[in-house]
Formats: sequence, structure tokens, C-alpha cells
Amino acid sequence: MINVLIAEATKLRRSLVLLVAATPPVMVFALGVLIVASGNAPPEWTMHTMAGAAIWAFFLLPMSVIGLTALIAQLEHGPDTWSHTLALPVPRWQIFLAKALVALGLMAVVSLAVAFASWASALVGLQLGDDVVIAGRFDPMLALRLYGWMFVAGLLVMAIQWTLAMRFRSFAAPVSVGIGGTFVAVAATSAEKGLYFPWLMPVNVLASDDGRSDMAIMMGGIGGLIVFGLAIIWLSRRDWG
Repeated sequence: MINVLIAEATKLRRSLVLLVAATPPVMVFALGVLIVASGNAPPEWTMHTMAGAAIWAFFLLPMSVIGLTALIAQLEHGPDTWSHTLALPVPRWQIFLAKALVALGLMAVVSLAVAFASWASALVGLQLGDDVVIAGRFDPMLALRLYGWMFVAGLLVMAIQWTLAMRFRSFAAPVSVGIGGTFVAVAATSAEKGLYFPWLMPVNVLASDDGRSDMAIMMGGIGGLIVFGLAIIWLSRRDWG
């Protein structure tokens, strides 16, 4: 299993996956610097941290999932190497599990990078702006907690996008579902049943109602693990000839 993971990680070196993974933190940093330097930053560090987390959960997280899962799948779909990969002397389920773990690992790294970028952008913006002040102090534990729980709540979206990307050779299906889900989430943000929509579960981590937040984390986390498990079993038994 370790060798399979190493092989999957090595494939990333000759792909655009790492470039796509670097895009969200760069975007958050650039946007944060502009907002803070222009004097439009939230008045307190806590609000700044939550604002950055909201942008990540609402838009950048689902977009990152679309790009990363699709590109990881294209490492096999593009050169049509599924037959060769699945003929390796290891159980098929280990290959798909490794691909899922690589995708989750990348998303975890991107989440941490975005959290760091949000904090760093405020520091740089404060230096560039005139008489710009953010009250209070940065709370790293709050940032880690928010982004960590958003990662857990986003597992269901990650599982759905990963499954579609692995199953379909074309970008069209996973990208269409991902973009459609994100836009539906925009319309359903305030809906009572929005809690049950996978693309809104990371956003609901920020809900003022602790019960709603806890429910989003539980459903997203457990639902994601179930979908990943079922997808790995299904894909490993599928005929890829």
C-alpha cells in the first residue's frame, strides 16, 4: 500500500495538479492584501479569519475539489493507462484507495495553505495601508478549527467529485456537476433544507446555530466516508477494458 501511495504521489510531479493546488492560497493572499490595504478589512481579527474561511468554504473549496479530482483522474484517463495500472500485482481497491488518499491529502494541504494565506495577507495589507488597524489578535486555533471542520464537512463533496472524475473519461461530467452544485448552493444558502445539500455543508460550519454546524460536520464527514468506501468497491470491480 505504501508503494502504491508513493507511485500515485510521484505521478503528480509531471502534471498540472500542483499548479492548481497553489492557485487558491495565492488568490486568497492577493485578495486579502488588496482588501486590507484599501481600508476595507473587517475591524477585528476574528471577523477577518471567519471572512476568509467563508470565501474558502463557499466558493474556493468546491472549485478546488473540481480541479484537483479531475486532474488526478486525467493522469490515467488522458494517456489511457487504466489497463496497465490495474494490472499491477496489487489489489485494485488499494489503487483506488491510494488515489482517494492522495486527493484528500492535497485538499488538506490546500486548506492549511489558504488559512495561512488569509493570515499573511492581513499582515502584508496592514503594512501597505495607511492608518489601517485590525483590532485584537490573530487566533491560530480558531483558524485551524474552522478550516479543519470545513475539510471534514466537505468530505461528501470531495467523494462525489472524486467518484465522477474517476468514472468518466471526459472532464464534462465532474466539472458540470461541480459547477452546478456550487451555483445551486448560492441560491440555497438561506434555505432551511440547504443544510442537507453537500455543497453547503462546509459553509454551514460557520452557522451561528451550533446544532446546524455540528449536523453539517457529521453529515459531511460520515457521508463522505461512506461514498468514498462504496465508490472504491464499485470502481475496483468495474470492467475497465
